[in-house]
Amino acid sequence: MAALRGQQNTLYIPSSVEQEISEYMFHSLPQEACGVVLGEAAAGGIRISRFQPIRNVAPDPLHHFQLEQVEWIRCIFQEPTLIGVFHSHPRTEPLPSLEDIHSLPTFAGMLNVYLIGSPIHPSDTTSHNKMNLYAYEIQSTAKAANQVNEGIKHTLQPLQLCMT
Repeated sequence: MAALRGQQNTLYIPSSVEQEISEYMFHSLPQEACGVVLGEAAAGGIRISRFQPIRNVAPDPLHHFQLEQVEWIRCIFQEPTLIGVFHSHPRTEPLPSLEDIHSLPTFAGMLNVYLIGSPIHPSDTTSHNKMNLYAYEIQSTAKAANQVNEGIKHTLQPLQLCMT
């Protein structure tokens, strides 16, 4: 994942994988869906090859997600490489929430990509079961020594998403 640090990158995702994520998200409604994406990271960008759904075991799955531990641990050791995490915002835009920012320490250091999907609510028949999918890079920086909470600060920066 070192290829990602400090570079402008593109996340390449096959349309078949995007469709699989979308179908899983719609199947999970009204709850938040979650899972991981696997693939390869290189200097030319990040290529997703597969989506692995993981059960959401959050106490309030309508508003939060928590990856089921056994499935999550199994994915950590799979090949191809674990690239990022996906979850959905069933009722809001796919923009990072405060809850998303607070959960970053769970994934930082292991993952570099944070995907959020939201259903496009049908205003006509052409948008049925369509999804907005946004990609973010997880960035971690050391806080200044004079700040009250010393340590690492985690942020999400927009990442260019390219469907292939």
